[in-house]
Amino acid sequence: MTQSPSAEISVLPAHLDGEIRLIPLRDVLYCYAEGGRTQMVTPQGELPSRSSLRELSERLESARFFRAHRAYLVNLDHVRSIVPWTRNAFSLSLDGRREIPLSKHKVRALRDLLGW
Repeated sequence: MTQSPSAEISVLPAHLDGEIRLIPLRDVLYCYAEGGRTQMVTPQGELPSRSSLRELSERLESARFFRAHRAYLVNLDHVRSIVPWTRNAFSLSLDGRREIPLSKHKVRALRDLLGW
């Protein structure tokens, strides 16, 4: 059975220890890219993804994930606050006392999306 492009995604695959583990989207705090690799971050730790951050962003845009920065894709369900650093610089505070940067180029899009 093939999945249509508009089908709702509920899990992401992570390749670990010779297995393909299916990680529920609700458990993913954020994804980030570093050194050509993409990692998914959950409360339990980090898991590798074979997809690029751009591919994940395209697949998850309808699932409440937001590209907060060129290197970060965040699950909006885990954002607890928006922390101002300067007049135009912010970070996103997530569950588990984690913070990720919010690109100044993405502030307006997040404001429009969340209505703040």
